[in-house]
Amino acid sequence: MQYTTDVRIIRLMCTGRVDPTMLADAFLEGADGVMVVGCHFGDCHYITGNYQAKIKVGLATRALDYAGLNPQRVAFNQCSSAEGERFVSMVTAFDRSTKELGPLGTADRLPLPQLKEKIAIAKTALGKEKLRWVVGKFTEFTTTGNKYGEKFTDHEMWRTLDTIIMDELATYEILSEMQKGPVAVKKLAETLKLPPPHVLKYVLALQRRGIVNLAGIEGNSPLYQVAGKPAQQAAHAA
Repeated sequence: MQYTTDVRIIRLMCTGRVDPTMLADAFLEGADGVMVVGCHFGDCHYITGNYQAKIKVGLATRALDYAGLNPQRVAFNQCSSAEGERFVSMVTAFDRSTKELGPLGTADRLPLPQLKEKIAIAKTALGKEKLRWVVGKFTEFTTTGNKYGEKFTDHEMWRTLDTIIMDELATYEILSEMQKGPVAVKKLAETLKLPPPHVLKYVLALQRRGIVNLAGIEGNSPLYQVAGKPAQQAAHAA
């Protein structure tokens, strides 16, 4: 088999071992595109590994898309060990389409420095329990149903995951900004380009969980910080 030398192959025992954070790591390390290639459905030695891989890649694609990455930089394909020509064809086509997009940061919604910051935040969210739990239950909920016997369509599950992705990334974006120091909701909304009421909802939820606390008042605006950091003296307007 011969394919472009621009491609780096990383072998795993099963694509089910692919973690969504691995895709984020690849882009943080400078990759311009990532394609996960697994065996055909029904041929997995681990029964459901390729099904899990497709869901995980879909999750990573959505989270990275929300972070600003062009979703065409991520692909999931299937190929058996006996389909060498098919593998070369897939790799060649993906390499060509990735080169057409250009280097990371050129065909994406953000320039490279900001894009990598957002990808790092997406990686944090992808590694947390909430998204992992839903992904782990995806196949069960769409086939046998939950403990109440309720079955969900793929569309319903992805719609749920999309909502969680949006909430999780917004939450970790807010925390990332608060790591820089106390900040008002209005300033957070301007920085993150989110509606102020949405930001306030996330901040108050974090405050109820004890993750952030009130650092002081600046003018008429409360300042919030990550809990555990020393509170700065409030600046009051005259």
